[in-house]
Amino acid sequence: MVVMFRLETDGPVARVVIERGEKRNAIPIAGWSVLERVVGEAAASDARLVVITSSDPESFCAGADLSEFPMLMEDVRKRHVFRGAMASALSRIRAVGKPTVAVIEGGCFGAGVSLANACDMRIAGPRASFAITPARFGISYPQPDLARLAELVGPGQAARLVYGAETIDATEAHRIGLVEMIDTSDRIGEDMIGRIASNAPYSLCALKATLAGRWGVDKRFDDAFASPDFAEGFKAFKAGRKPDFAG
Repeated sequence: MVVMFRLETDGPVARVVIERGEKRNAIPIAGWSVLERVVGEAAASDARLVVITSSDPESFCAGADLSEFPMLMEDVRKRHVFRGAMASALSRIRAVGKPTVAVIEGGCFGAGVSLANACDMRIAGPRASFAITPARFGISYPQPDLARLAELVGPGQAARLVYGAETIDATEAHRIGLVEMIDTSDRIGEDMIGRIASNAPYSLCALKATLAGRWGVDKRFDDAFASPDFAEGFKAFKAGRKPDFAG
């Protein structure tokens, strides 16, 4: 049984922690279904946001486990299983109804980039590095993942990354839009995570649905004015204090 993801809940924050440092957090085929299950548990919790991070500051995720590639050369069924398991896990992350944040330290390669890109936003440490390398192996990359990459950085930069298979640093990743922030503090991402976690749960879910263009967002907008979160937020504004959305 593959155990390389653990769920940590701390009040309004649920963290999905990757911990397979001896393999640079490379994800084996069986690991994708574990990831999907743990993300589902995080989504079902009372947390206001879900963070995907690594226990190893040297590696966020090296991508797919290359030790399984010889098996994929020989077994067509395993190829289908791999593709389906990875797609299902990443779809589950994209479907989480609350904000999702990837905190990236160290290397983020191949399918690890897809994992980070499945989140709403990415915060990189100053020593993070990124590469998408299927062209070095003579393989391709899942179409939904390439589409998401192009959505973030534009078709030209996406082509540059996948055709050239070059490794870029955090500064370049930020410049082209692959990550939204670089955090040079000792606690990478924690300031933004805390800022999100302090905001109204109703608003966070409604805003995520609106950004995603999902049905029913007009009703969510209207209903917000009758929500307890709005009552607390407006009361706090009038009183000149910070709102308390703990309830």
